[in-house]
Amino acid sequence: MPSPDNADSIDKYIKNNPNSSIPKTLTVILQGVRTDLKSYRLPLDLTFYNIHNGRFASEYIDLKRKENRDLDSHDPEDSKKIQTLLYNLVPKDTLILEKDLQQYGQKDPGIITHDGYVINGNRRRSVLEELVSRGQSEFNYIEVARLPPNTTSQDIWKIEGGIQLSKNLQLDYGAINELLKFQDGIKAGISPIEIATSLYGGFKEKDILLKLEQLKLIQEYLMFIGEVGIFSRVKKLTDHFIVLRDTISTFKNKGATPDEIVAVKNIGFQLIHDGVDRMGLRKIKDILASEKIKAELWQAMEYSKPEPAAKKLSKKIEAEQNDEYTSARTIFNNCLDSTKALSESQQPEKLLRRALTNLDNVPEDQNMLQKPDIQSLLSEIEQIILKLKKLN
Repeated sequence: MPSPDNADSIDKYIKNNPNSSIPKTLTVILQGVRTDLKSYRLPLDLTFYNIHNGRFASEYIDLKRKENRDLDSHDPEDSKKIQTLLYNLVPKDTLILEKDLQQYGQKDPGIITHDGYVINGNRRRSVLEELVSRGQSEFNYIEVARLPPNTTSQDIWKIEGGIQLSKNLQLDYGAINELLKFQDGIKAGISPIEIATSLYGGFKEKDILLKLEQLKLIQEYLMFIGEVGIFSRVKKLTDHFIVLRDTISTFKNKGATPDEIVAVKNIGFQLIHDGVDRMGLRKIKDILASEKIKAELWQAMEYSKPEPAAKKLSKKIEAEQNDEYTSARTIFNNCLDSTKALSESQQPEKLLRRALTNLDNVPEDQNMLQKPDIQSLLSEIEQIILKLKKLN
């Protein structure tokens, strides 16, 4: 939120402290024009954390959820909470930055809006604030280039994105935060092709569109498992949604109906929740290639429905405690067995030997074998054997 009063405070400080102007300039693109920004050494309390900074977007969402409200970086208590979040974001990197600042000072200026919100340099500010809290008052200043008052939200997105989303910095940014940043660009009114051309590192429009599809799947998944907006739940699963996105796209291109697309999506979501790894998800494509096995997979729809988080998790825990897979994953595993058998259909001896091995390992427990489902399976097996014998 713009703060004219703070912009006036910055103006007054610069006027009363001529030495605050430092001989460093920073070139940015504003409304398509290259602009050299002047830089200043300002007290920390004239700048504010930018809660919309993409580098810690998902972590800030978690903090908001914990506080049950938006935080105000003008408020000292809220500012301290944001500072703590940033300082602890990546401890190893924070320690390196802290030592570098202590030994060499601030090498390059950050960037602030005209009224003092930090566009680039939030984590640096958090480290400086931490050093001050330890009694090192000489670090109570931050060097920043100051944007003009007429800077648009689109310009701000492009500046931040261009600096922080270059190919060599994506790991530092984090997969989820990168996706959320692209979404923010769209919300700011920037087209996918414009986002691509404004970033360094060879992005294409197609890359942006694919990432937006991936994020949409993640958001739908969080709704599916009853954890809306809690991106920390998928921090280590982002690649799963690339696989699912590509699987759905291939299936759609082969003429899948809208209902079939929904079925694959929901079953995919359930399998991700139930612990199927990325390589396992890739095998859904093989299952969908066979009409017979695909029909077998659709049985998992009964167990692949949106539910509250606690209910969905309890089913997974119950299966684990019984040393079993969940119902959806069991059906998926059976489908994988079917695809393997199909691929070996020209090797009958191999299939029969595997069947023999499996049957030989069935426990001779009369109570268990008398169960209706077991009896039904035994009857099916008997019929298949009779049919094969007739072919001799």
